[in-house]
Amino acid sequence: MKEQDKYLILIHKRLTAQLSSEEAQELDLWLESNPEHRVLYETTAKSWEQSQEYKADYQPDTTSEWNKLNEKIDAGKVVRMPARRRWIAAAAAVLMLAGGAFWWLNNMAATPEIWVEIQTNEAAKEVTLPDGSSISLNKNTTLAYRENFADHAERIVKMTGEAFFDVTKNTKPFIIQTDHANVRVLGTSFNVKSDADDTQVTVQSGKVQVTDKAETQRAILQKGQKATADKSGKIQKSTSKSLNELAWKTRKLDFDGTPLEDVVRDLETYFNLEIDATQLKNNCLHSGDVIKGDKIEDVLNSLKILHQIKFSKTAKGYTISGGNC
Repeated sequence: MKEQDKYLILIHKRLTAQLSSEEAQELDLWLESNPEHRVLYETTAKSWEQSQEYKADYQPDTTSEWNKLNEKIDAGKVVRMPARRRWIAAAAAVLMLAGGAFWWLNNMAATPEIWVEIQTNEAAKEVTLPDGSSISLNKNTTLAYRENFADHAERIVKMTGEAFFDVTKNTKPFIIQTDHANVRVLGTSFNVKSDADDTQVTVQSGKVQVTDKAETQRAILQKGQKATADKSGKIQKSTSKSLNELAWKTRKLDFDGTPLEDVVRDLETYFNLEIDATQLKNNCLHSGDVIKGDKIEDVLNSLKILHQIKFSKTAKGYTISGGNC
């Protein structure tokens, strides 16, 4: 593909709101590199705007349009440029006005990409993508991918909620788009949790790149590392002592010298209830496992024996108090 053809396509994608963040950055750099490029963009944008009134049976007067465009150039209404480059810019704009390119552009705009959307309610679900990547969707999660997923240079999915990804290694980048961040990998396993407040990414294996939506901040994560991108675009990176963020998927909590307050937070998420620990006297360190099938009262009874806590049931969960290390 010739360079000019490439950027005409990027210009069209911007005009039809189909431009990715990577493509937007590439196009902006190209526009800023030469005043001639900006002239071509503005001329094309104006032509595209006029094309919205285009009818399939319309036969444009290409000679007239060519003459009009050259008159504007000669009159100094656009930036002057060498004759050969001026001819290229004029030819590109007139080509669009001629109808053939408009037919292509309008048909692209008229047939938007089809996305396959999968939603979960109160039950988790396993999904296999066309490239073989497997995704475990947690409850109340939405995932979408393009119907012709394998035909693109990038494997892009969109999601809200929480999902565990086991991505098949491939030369095509795998990109997860959320409200607050983009996650980019080639092949690895990791968890993504995205809601109205932030996006959290926890890596189980391999390497993951997390960027904010504006792509001004970036974090590279490896096994056991976590990144949180908030609404402001700020990304915070940390190292997890455990992978308890994945407990909804692994059905196991692992505590190894973990403060009781952190234990309580993980139990709240795992059992989906509230535990009020404001009356704890000592933030004792706890070691042990919670595995699939364990009941919350059995876990609390174990903490009662080990750390001398007291607990009582409430309308929303439990209250714990006391504590002795």
